[in-house]
This record gives sequence, C-alpha cells and structure tokens, in this order.
Amino acid sequence: MFQRYPLITFFILTYALTWLAWLPLALRGPVYGDSLSYLHFLGSLGPLVSAFVMTGLLSGRSGLRDLLGRAFRWRVASGWHLLAWFGPAALYAIAAVMVRLVWREWPLLSQFGHSEEFAQLAMPVYWVLSIVCYGFGEEVGWRGFALPRLQQKYSSLTSAVILSLFWAVWHLPVFWFSAGMSKMGPAEIVGWYFSLLTGSVLLTWMYNGARGSVLIVAVFHAMLDVAMTSPSPGSLSTVMGALLTIWGVISIGALVRAKPGTGPA
Repeated sequence: MFQRYPLITFFILTYALTWLAWLPLALRGPVYGDSLSYLHFLGSLGPLVSAFVMTGLLSGRSGLRDLLGRAFRWRVASGWHLLAWFGPAALYAIAAVMVRLVWREWPLLSQFGHSEEFAQLAMPVYWVLSIVCYGFGEEVGWRGFALPRLQQKYSSLTSAVILSLFWAVWHLPVFWFSAGMSKMGPAEIVGWYFSLLTGSVLLTWMYNGARGSVLIVAVFHAMLDVAMTSPSPGSLSTVMGALLTIWGVISIGALVRAKPGTGPA
C-alpha cells in the first residue's frame, strides 16, 4: 500500500504517531503546567518521523540523504533567512502598534517569546524546543515530504489547499487540550481553518522560493508559533492572525503563476 499510495500512508502514519502521543492530553483536558504538557512537543514530531520512515521505504538511503539535505539547506538568499527568523517578530510589532492605535493598550511586550503552556521553561529552552518540535517536527513532513509529491501532480496553489486539509485534521486532538482552542465556537473554528489555509499558502510560497529549504519554513513556523502564543490581550493575536491572512492571500499570486510540478522535489 505504501508504494501505491505513499501520501495516504504518510498521513495515516503521521496521525497515528501524533494522536497516540496526544491522547493523554486530550483525556486530561486544557490544564497547563504538569509533566503531561511535554507530550505536546513529542506528538509534534509525528510528521517528521513519518516522513523519514516513508522516505526510507520508498527511496532508501538516497532519498534520506535528499530529505536531510533539504531539512538543513541553509545556502539560500539572505532575505529568506531574515524573513524566517525576524518576520514573525516584525508581524508581532506591527500588530502591537495597531492594537495601541485602535484599542489604546499595549500588549505585555516583556512577555514576548514566553509561553503560558510551558511557563516553567526558560525562554531559550522553549524557543529551541519550538524550533525542533513545532518547526522541524512538522515541516519535514508537511513541506519536506508531502508538498513536493503533491506538486508533482497539482499546481502549487492546489497543493497548498489540499495539504491544509490534512494539516487541519492533524490538529483535532488539540481542541481538547489547548486552553484557547477548546473554547472556540463554530465561527471561530472556521476562522482558525482559514488562517491555517492561508498559512499553508504562505509556507508553500516560502518553501518554493527558498529552493526547497525545509530549514526556512521550519524556523518561520516555529517563530510564528512563539510570537502568536506569547501572553497578550486577545486583540493582539486576532490582529496578528488577520495580518498573516492578508500576507497569505497576497502570496496566492505567486502560486497561481507557478506551473504544476515546479515545486522542489
């Protein structure tokens, strides 16, 4: 089955690995601060593990070397590095100014980069774990394994849309153990998926533009998570989500112009 339907097998294996790790969290509910919280990091490695297992089965050592090469491809234009490392912080700063102008309040700037879920972790440790687990843990699978295969058959934009659906389903257990997501109503869930969809488009544009560098999208993904989950008024995360959505919509133009199969392999 894995040779005939490699992508379907990849998604099934990814869901199994991640959901098994997240099951205790879903049963526990939205409580932060206990040792079970670290399963959130562990489960986020599911796409990475699945990608390496599937690549090894399908392409052997040569495929694994290629995947590792793209995972750590740092020789790309410096603009991509600036965007990956500092783009989310710039987005946070723009949103903070907008919140100040509209709602007459400043977010807790001193709390940028901290985490309510992992308040016991020193900020550098939290950042490193975020890059490893939320960044590489997800992106080696989503953009490193799945996206190139989708782009062999579909346009870049269609590939980004398809991938966003599987990416959204992967998050389902989070609705039971994330304090923020567990309180979402139907309209908020639709808005959450739309932000995920535009995020998928944006990350596809970045991956293709950075010559298939998983490193670039992994760092951007992780730093965006750090920025958007920093303790702050709800208005800040809402504004950041709106700005990210606008950015993703703008990047659609680049994907529309891309021909099917032109994404990095």
